Amino acid sequence: MRRGQRFAEHGRIQKFEVQPGLISAVVKEGSSAYQLRIQMRVLDDATWNAIIQRLASQALYSARLLEGEMPPDVIEVFESLGAPLFPSADELQASCTCPDWEVPCKHIAALYYLLADRFDDDPFLLFLVRGRSKEQTLSALRELRQSQTDTGVVDQDSQSTSPPLETTIDHFWDIGPSISQLAYNFSPPLTTAPQLRRLGPLPSSQIDMISLLSPIYETVTQRALAWAYQEDGYPQ
Repeated sequence: MRRGQRFAEHGRIQKFEVQPGLISAVVKEGSSAYQLRIQMRVLDDATWNAIIQRLASQALYSARLLEGEMPPDVIEVFESLGAPLFPSADELQASCTCPDWEVPCKHIAALYYLLADRFDDDPFLLFLVRGRSKEQTLSALRELRQSQTDTGVVDQDSQSTSPPLETTIDHFWDIGPSISQLAYNFSPPLTTAPQLRRLGPLPSSQIDMISLLSPIYETVTQRALAWAYQEDGYPQ
């Protein structure tokens, strides 16, 4: 494992590729190059449809996913449907063309180290190796959320908790507290440019609008917060 870590850290892994059910790469050692494959089970369409349904039914999950984030507890959704996102050890089938008979050999160990880094940078790669790309997942989630909106389906966790009208009829027309009595709490969004992330990439352009506009969104957010809390010399 230590030698595999050194291979990963020294950039010996080439042609790294993630596909549904398959992770492949080439590891160079001296003048030799070895082919690596890690295979795992792909979730079937029925399971993925159930997962998308469950994710779409929770506003928090769907909102963060559509913003390009992976909620940590999304793993529980997969497990509740009997389809763990992380494969167990006996599900993994690893092979290497090197003469070493051990599994994992140092080359496969290097790929494991690289995978840990790549999954940390882009957790949606886990979705891909389980059968659905990030684009497929978010597209299906958007379509389902839109159909729920069109048909009037409301998230259970977002339904109003206002009291029934008959219990408030006596003061229904009251203005309520004055402006001076109202308190506001402003906070920045959990992610930069959530609207852009929710819309996804431009279909007719290769420009990465999120990377291009995120610094502007961040500056506007900070200036707005400073103005709201009268910081940095902003007048009341």
